[in-house]
Amino acid sequence: MNRICKDLQVFLVLICLCYWLDSNVRGENKYYVNSPVCQMPFVDPFTWDTMSDFHRLNMRHCHNDSDMVTSEFDFETHQYRLHIHEHLAKPILKSKGNATLQCEYQEISRNNYDKKPDETYNLPITQHQFVPNDTDFMITSCYVKDVSNHRELLQSDAIAFVEDHLPEENVKDFVMEQSVDPKPSVLIMGLDSTSRINLRRAMPLVYEFVSQPGWIEMQGYNKVGDNTFPNLLAVLTGDSEEGVKDVCDVRKPGCLDSLNFIWKRFKNANYTTAFAEDCQSISTFNYLKPGFVEQPTDFYLRPLLVAIERQFKVTKDFGFAYCVGRRLSFSYVWDFGQQFIDRFLGRAPMFGFLWSNSFTHDYYEGATALDKLFRKYLKSFEESNLFRQSIVILMSDHGHRYNTLRRAASGYYEERLPMMFIHVPPWFRRKYPHLVKNLKTNRNRLSSNYDLYMTLQHLLQLDSKSMDDFPENFKARQCKSCQSLFFELPFNRTCQMAGIEEKWCCCQPTKTITKAPYVKNIAKVIVQRMNKHLRSHNLTELCHDYTLTKIYRADRKNILSTGLKPADKDEHVYIIAFVTRPKKPLFEATVRWNNRTRKLSPIKVEDLSRLNSYRNDAKCINQKNAKKYCICKDSLDEPSED
Repeated sequence: MNRICKDLQVFLVLICLCYWLDSNVRGENKYYVNSPVCQMPFVDPFTWDTMSDFHRLNMRHCHNDSDMVTSEFDFETHQYRLHIHEHLAKPILKSKGNATLQCEYQEISRNNYDKKPDETYNLPITQHQFVPNDTDFMITSCYVKDVSNHRELLQSDAIAFVEDHLPEENVKDFVMEQSVDPKPSVLIMGLDSTSRINLRRAMPLVYEFVSQPGWIEMQGYNKVGDNTFPNLLAVLTGDSEEGVKDVCDVRKPGCLDSLNFIWKRFKNANYTTAFAEDCQSISTFNYLKPGFVEQPTDFYLRPLLVAIERQFKVTKDFGFAYCVGRRLSFSYVWDFGQQFIDRFLGRAPMFGFLWSNSFTHDYYEGATALDKLFRKYLKSFEESNLFRQSIVILMSDHGHRYNTLRRAASGYYEERLPMMFIHVPPWFRRKYPHLVKNLKTNRNRLSSNYDLYMTLQHLLQLDSKSMDDFPENFKARQCKSCQSLFFELPFNRTCQMAGIEEKWCCCQPTKTITKAPYVKNIAKVIVQRMNKHLRSHNLTELCHDYTLTKIYRADRKNILSTGLKPADKDEHVYIIAFVTRPKKPLFEATVRWNNRTRKLSPIKVEDLSRLNSYRNDAKCINQKNAKKYCICKDSLDEPSED
């Protein structure tokens, strides 16, 4: 009997211990990050206000016919070979008497001599069985040709080729070096607007995949900017949108080329590089910007996407290009990524950046339709041994910034806490156990985009013992205190130390104060500042002024540390969501307000968040940041999107 009681006591102690260990990341009042200066709360993905209007969507396929022309890489000649599957056309040819099948292709290349090379392409016509080694992309067309030489289009398609031009001597040297001192390949995979919370809710299959051994989720990862551009700029250059203005104007051709993108450093270290992003009209470096003058990486998918979105029928879904010709816009990116892996993994060190907007940018439920397909790509990459040899990062830029999910009680965190998973291959875990230990420790420390930038820098100099070993020009320009995630982050880390502005910081708990009498006063002053901004920036001819109509929600941040509190005890940070007219735009502002002096600290109107879509409201203006706070006068009769 005593033995049973003792066993029961041990069992109860273990249960209590497990509960205590879990207390930082799960359950009511628990935290992803829990320190004296930062309490980032765990957010339940399945609350009633997020699930009541949540629906799982099915994948809609773009075609039901088989591919008439396919490509295959010939490992002997190191060339791609085209195959025409004539048997597929036999029923049609037979029905048309003596008709014949005629297939040809048009090569697509980037026009580097145009003023805007990122927006142009060439289409010379040629026809061969072997694909020339200098061909990156092509459009194939197969016709039925009758006896009177009349041609009827049977099928058009687009094919990308990741050509292997590596000298065999270089490959042999690399293989030999890998056996002695391995160099990690790096692949960054991104899904736009996907919070760590919505990944669990909308993509359970993908979440299950990245929960396997070897994957580490950075649960304290907090975004640093509003939209895709500043968040990826921080990851890829270590700079901010505001900081880049000191270097050049991103609206002018050549500016982006002059920035120190991390892929340049990987290229200088003899890596083969690739960049692919779908939805060319809103792509990160081309939306309201001229893009790159010089091709940024060795392999670059944009010329193909620009061509086919103009040449093929485009079907829209989830807000953007869904089917482009016979294929998903999404699939062009990940098929390209598969080719990149197949060509170079094990033959050369590689750095790849794959990004997708098509399913997830505008609709958080779009991720549900993508779950099975994306898991299929991940499994295909796994079968290609990607995860055995490479550092792989699955990430997003931010969560959803508007629509019903953003307006839920947890919407503040949905927007600011993008997913971030890092996979470390077995050989790396064996060779650098101390670095992996630090990475695991950092799982529940506050981290940012600038830390990820430094992590990429670290992968190029793995012999570094501390951040002191990094030259000053390799450190994140906008956050000199930021560091590699392979070094232990400080336990008492503040948002300021991580390069995260107050507006985006998720470290302070909040208290809802919507009914407080002074909240309306704060909102009125914010609206006055907005109208003043429209006047001072000469936008009143295009944009309507604002009138406050109601308070949607108001919260006050509780400053945890005495050292972070303002000198005046009556000054607090408030998060005010409010509705104005015309057209009922819903804004959110993070401001400092002194309740005694009734004064509002200076605010940047460009930094306001818009919690419902501005797509139909701001067509009259091309200034990216102004779109979210401009209600065009000529749009008043057009309904706003939710």
